[in-house]
Amino acid sequence: MFRTKDFILMDVCNNNGKKIGFIKDILIDFHRGEVKGFAISSYKVFQGTICVLKENIVSFNKTMVISKYNSNKYFKFSDMRNMDIINKSGDIVGMMEDILFHEFTFKIYGVIVSTGFVKNLISGKKVFLIKNMILGEESILYYKDSNKIDLISIPHKLFTEVGQHEKSI
Repeated sequence: MFRTKDFILMDVCNNNGKKIGFIKDILIDFHRGEVKGFAISSYKVFQGTICVLKENIVSFNKTMVISKYNSNKYFKFSDMRNMDIINKSGDIVGMMEDILFHEFTFKIYGVIVSTGFVKNLISGKKVFLIKNMILGEESILYYKDSNKIDLISIPHKLFTEVGQHEKSI
């Protein structure tokens, strides 16, 4: 699984090894639940932002190698980052922080939701499945089946003391 932060500021080169720029954002099709590609900040002064679609990516590791790019406009992760996520009752349950997507298919599986700094430390961040969300203009609706499991992400061993062993239940 990848997150947006795994790609931001990654260098981008063409097939000949010439540096084109660096990744500054992720292109998203929220309704299909997939990452379409990446927005690249060009090293050329007057070129601005260029876009590369996932089918034009040759390889990536510490650097992304691409075959071609375009200047079209796409919906970006930054357009929805920090949007409020509300439940069916209209209550704010958190704020969009990041997305989780598959490393080969680029299919988005879930989003990481921040519930506030202190609450993130105590209870952890929430992970919502994208199939239970609808993107609106100003917020994201989260409708969860109450019979399903809640997923959270908490700092590893935050509350265990040094030398204390965890008890098995």
